[in-house]
Amino acid sequence: MKIILTGATGLLGSQIMYEILELFINKKIDGKLIIFARNRGVNSASDRINSLLSSSYTPKIIKEKGIKKLHEYLKIIDTDLADVQESFLSEITDAYFIHSAGFVNLSTDEEHREKIFDENTTITKTLFSIFHPFIKKFIYIGTAFSSGNREGIICNDFHNLGFKPDHRNAYENAKFHSENFIAEECKKIGLPFQILRPSVIGGKMLSNENPYFISKYMVFYLLAKFFYVLSQRKGNQENIRFMINDDTVLNIIPVDYVAKVIISSLDRVDIEQLNIVHDKSFNMTDGLQIIMKEVGYSNYTLIPNTASFKYANSSEKMYYESIGKHLNPYFITNANEYDTTILNSILEIPKLDQEALTNMIRYAKLNNFKDINV
Repeated sequence: MKIILTGATGLLGSQIMYEILELFINKKIDGKLIIFARNRGVNSASDRINSLLSSSYTPKIIKEKGIKKLHEYLKIIDTDLADVQESFLSEITDAYFIHSAGFVNLSTDEEHREKIFDENTTITKTLFSIFHPFIKKFIYIGTAFSSGNREGIICNDFHNLGFKPDHRNAYENAKFHSENFIAEECKKIGLPFQILRPSVIGGKMLSNENPYFISKYMVFYLLAKFFYVLSQRKGNQENIRFMINDDTVLNIIPVDYVAKVIISSLDRVDIEQLNIVHDKSFNMTDGLQIIMKEVGYSNYTLIPNTASFKYANSSEKMYYESIGKHLNPYFITNANEYDTTILNSILEIPKLDQEALTNMIRYAKLNNFKDINV
């Protein structure tokens, strides 16, 4: 069994790597995991992967195997994805290709649009053109938010909608464009494919090993981090007004659950599109209140969305001119839920309630919201 993985040093990609190695070890599979990663300064791609395989957060079964034994399963290609060479293609024949690498950026700034498209779509097209003659299946890791601003029940098929999705930013648009490209090109040549879409990724929840661990704090964690830092400042807290719809929701899914579903679905011929999401989203107002309570920022007000909004103080201005302007479209989006019938049949969705969200934020605080960069 051969699997190619991009993005192995990332938030989700590292968990996918762990799941693949655990699969090889537990099932005694004579497998090969081919990883594309680039060097970072003096740290080679192998150095970076080795750090992930020998850290305090590495799953016990992998860590106990030892670096030397683990490398019997691994082939690490030190390259930027934009500069992939074709010289080793004979080694990847009949491999699953999991493209997890991506550039998560919710910016609404027009000057970032081209970079977001290049990092998510142009590179995907290049990789597909190089690898498609050799691989057995192309698995693209998208995002549940490529459905855009929709209300009601969202099913797994995003590409036979009969309407154009209303995307909130360039990231959603780029991921949707990439998905569409993969689906169309694979169907033309008869290559099996899967488009797997996690929602907002939260900390681990499926085992007692490093519960709530996450390697990079994004989306709702960034909100928590911003107000945690603000709450530590001396002086009175200035009032922050959040424009928010009463029925808007936030869908969070644990990172280890996402990785397990991806690996469990590899051989499912009946799955071409799948949203890896929670069956019950948080009400955004409730989620915001949990976050603000945990980070110690109490001076805030919830208001309806308004086009005439003007900053009332310097803290409000700082928030809305940084992460606020990128997160605000999600605070005023239409209420929706996802059809998780197929997903739940693959792996039971873990309970993610107010206590779990609280614990995710507490874990982040305990670690000072510090990303793990390898």
